[in-house]
Amino acid sequence: MAFDFEKQSNDWSSKSSYGTTWPKSLLVFALVFLVLTVAVKFGFDFLNQQQRSLIQKEDQKIELEKQSFPVENQKAVITFQKSVKNLNVLLENKIKTSEFLLSIANNTHKEIYFTQLNADTKENAIEINGVATNLGVISQAASAFSNMDGVTNVEVKNARNVGSNVTFTLGLIVNSSFFK
Repeated sequence: MAFDFEKQSNDWSSKSSYGTTWPKSLLVFALVFLVLTVAVKFGFDFLNQQQRSLIQKEDQKIELEKQSFPVENQKAVITFQKSVKNLNVLLENKIKTSEFLLSIANNTHKEIYFTQLNADTKENAIEINGVATNLGVISQAASAFSNMDGVTNVEVKNARNVGSNVTFTLGLIVNSSFFK
C-alpha cells in the first residue's frame, strides 16, 4: 500500500484491498502439522506391530528348538557353562608362583641362600628366611629386592650371628599384581 502525500484523503475508514493472511496461514500450517503427526504415529505403530510379529515368530522357533533338544543335553550344557564360568574366575585370580619365585631368585645375592619362603596373597606379603655370610650381603639383597617391580617395602628382621654366618628374615610388602 503506497501513500500519496499530495492527495489528502479525509476518509480514513476506507478498506484497503490488502487483508491480513496470517490466521489463514497458521491454520493451514497447524492442519498440515496435525496430519503429518497422525501419519507418523500410525506409521510407527505399523512398524512396531510388524517387528513384534517377527519377534513372536522367532520366539516360537526358539521354543520349538528347546523342545526338540533333550533335557539331559540341556543339563550337560548348563553344567558345562557353569564350569567354564568358574574356570574363568579361577584363571583371573590365580597366583603365578613360578613367575614371582623366578623374580625373587633373579634378585637374590650370590652369597645368600634361603631356608624358607612364606607368601600371603591376601595380605600381599612375602616372608623369606635365609642365611648370609655377613650383614653387608643382607643389605645388598634388601636393596635389590626394594628395586624389584611390584615391591613396595622391604624390611630386614631377626638378623643374628650364628657362627660365621648370619641368619635373617626379609619381609616384602608387594602389590597384588606381583602375584599375577
